[in-house]
Amino acid sequence: TLDRRRTAIFFVWGAGYLGLVQYFIYVPTFTWLFPSAARFVALPWREKLACRAGQLDVLKQVGLDQFIHHPFMLFPCFYLVKETIEKPDAGAAAIWSEGRRKQLQNMREDCIVCWTTWIPAFLVNFSVMPMWGRVPFVAAVSFGFTTYFSFLRGGPSG
Repeated sequence: TLDRRRTAIFFVWGAGYLGLVQYFIYVPTFTWLFPSAARFVALPWREKLACRAGQLDVLKQVGLDQFIHHPFMLFPCFYLVKETIEKPDAGAAAIWSEGRRKQLQNMREDCIVCWTTWIPAFLVNFSVMPMWGRVPFVAAVSFGFTTYFSFLRGGPSG
């Protein structure tokens, strides 16, 4: 049977955050923060292996994404979307409070699950994928990650 609540949560989440917000983060924002990234991904492997500045930029992109963006932006937004859909009649303060409570309660496990998937994926994404291919690559990996995350956090108690 189709769980309409869970489908709504992950549809809104996927379209709104994963589609729109992450595009803005990974393409224009990271292009601005790391202007040599596009040049680095276009290098042949031999030159990439010799380019310490490019490798450092890859590590900075992964670090910014995984240790700032995900714990302090992505997960709080996820729990707010989830609470808004699960409790549409609750007030904004109750939604914010419960979303924040769940996010903090689950933060350690969510980050570990996130990091085991996304650190390797973003090492590939930020070192190999051209700028135009970053979001499609993330979308492909997100399919598996989001499926698992739905299993982990999609239920009403998650």
